[in-house]
Amino acid sequence: MYPAPPPPPGASPAAALARALTACGITGIYTAAAARVGLVPVTTAVTAWTNGHQIWCTCAGQDHIWPAVDIGAAATALAALGPAPEPAASGLHCPGCHGV
Repeated sequence: MYPAPPPPPGASPAAALARALTACGITGIYTAAAARVGLVPVTTAVTAWTNGHQIWCTCAGQDHIWPAVDIGAAATALAALGPAPEPAASGLHCPGCHGV
């Protein structure tokens, strides 16, 4: 897996998660952030939330939580919760992203 680069100082944790998801082949991501929480719609069925300390979502009635310091693992797990993505144009894929 290619780790997502750490966010620049002052950058949104939601933006860092979006970059990591893009590396997993999830594209067309936008983020929204308020003072204490950000959200990243991963797929039509999966929306991730982050407060900079944790990343979480509820999918098919199950709660999923990851530490925000491990954005790469969270992105891989989130990508696996949604439908299989199209292969990334860069050819870089992360393990666990539906085998692409």
